[in-house]
Amino acid sequence: MNLQIECPLQGRVALVTGAAQRTGRSIALALAAAGADLVVHYHRSQEAALEVAEEITLMGRRAETMSVDLNDAEATSEAFQAMTLRLGRLDILVNNASGILWKSLSETTIPEWHQGIDETLHITYHACQAALPFLRQSGQGRIINLIDVDADALSAVPKLTPYKIGKTGVLMLTRTLAVTEAPYGVTVNGVSPGTLDNSERKPSLAMIPAGRYGTSEEVARAVVFLAHPESGYITGSNLKVSGGYLI
Repeated sequence: MNLQIECPLQGRVALVTGAAQRTGRSIALALAAAGADLVVHYHRSQEAALEVAEEITLMGRRAETMSVDLNDAEATSEAFQAMTLRLGRLDILVNNASGILWKSLSETTIPEWHQGIDETLHITYHACQAALPFLRQSGQGRIINLIDVDADALSAVPKLTPYKIGKTGVLMLTRTLAVTEAPYGVTVNGVSPGTLDNSERKPSLAMIPAGRYGTSEEVARAVVFLAHPESGYITGSNLKVSGGYLI
């Protein structure tokens, strides 16, 4: 068996935020299937995170769980440093963790406004800053940010305003880091899911050209593609996994 073909991420270490459930879980398992060892980050879902780690170890990969509040920049930096020391390296960061609040702007409280941006933009920034020193050392570092299918649209979203602002900010952060980190061999890209079969709210299928909802596994395959060693000339891109929805 040619490991370079079958396991392109052999020898790499990936950290996926919010990896205990749903799309984060699918991403972590897909990266492990491609050969990577994993850091399974969670905030409160310890039991689910341990189950994901167990699945990964059964695949023959190393898996560690890590709990940290990504809103705390200092704690995030310390946790990333400790985990990288434990595993010996960090090559891939997938920023999947995110919060979402469906509430009209007129009813959104000031704390909820700040929380909406904290749980999209700020936690992504904190994780990137914590990971960058180690990704630069990798020589083939990868940052892949989960964004949103309409993050590049300047349209009003009255019931998701803080979330939309945060995700649009993540898109700008992605593009900016792609430029600043290119000299270090670090690529920075986005994956923007549309409506998935496990999404909390779904539009009519008539609005989706593909005629169906997507899956977490399809999002995970896009992440693995961008993490691949041969994807090193792709940076600053935003890969939409949406079946044509909102494009």
